[in-house]
Amino acid sequence: MNIARSTARPPRILGVLALLGLWSAGCTELVETAPPVHQPATLEDVVGSDVQRVTFDQEAAAQVSLETARVRRTKQGVMFPYAALIYDGTGATWVYTSPAPLTFVREPVVVNRVEDDEVWISEGPLPGTEVVTTGSTEVYGAELDIAGAH
Repeated sequence: MNIARSTARPPRILGVLALLGLWSAGCTELVETAPPVHQPATLEDVVGSDVQRVTFDQEAAAQVSLETARVRRTKQGVMFPYAALIYDGTGATWVYTSPAPLTFVREPVVVNRVEDDEVWISEGPLPGTEVVTTGSTEVYGAELDIAGAH
């Protein structure tokens, strides 16, 4: 048994390796293909406003279990479920309206009072408007482009 022969590289493999080294020395750019990244939401500027329209895809909406409820008018005034109310960093109050399926726009509200699980407003979306009740914080995170940043 010849141990030196079994551990030594044959000359033709060394030649191929040398050619590959010369060929790769001329390459200045590496092309790396990454798998496509799932974009759960798209953003679009709302003309004349500081807010953005957020549109979720079906998969993202299902992941956050998005739900909506209608703003209602009662004898006591205009109201919606407390779960729809969002406070921003300055304490301002908002809701996300849903003008089209899977599309959401943040709208300011003026709260008169909160009673049990209901919010009574003096300014905000009109009765009949759909507002996000479950998943509103995820919509807010998507709008501010901070979704998933903890």
